[in-house]
Amino acid sequence: MAEKITSTAQFRRWVKMQVASREMTMAQLARQMNIPQTRVSEAIHGKNGGNKYILPIIQELGGDAADFEEFFKAMDGDMERTT
Repeated sequence: MAEKITSTAQFRRWVKMQVASREMTMAQLARQMNIPQTRVSEAIHGKNGGNKYILPIIQELGGDAADFEEFFKAMDGDMERTT
């Protein structure tokens, strides 16, 4: 991937592009991963309930976790500020 993902907005855009390129919907992605669709939605919108699904979504869509390192760091900082 040429672009590093550093924010929730970029992650959301990346997921939507990956899903669209596979001609599937978010609901189909959730079914494929055997998780509730609400968790996929929470993950791509940066909600706490979806945080543990972010890495599995990246992996399911063929992403390289290294391209998301700055995003993970930003998420950790956000989580520390909210606790």
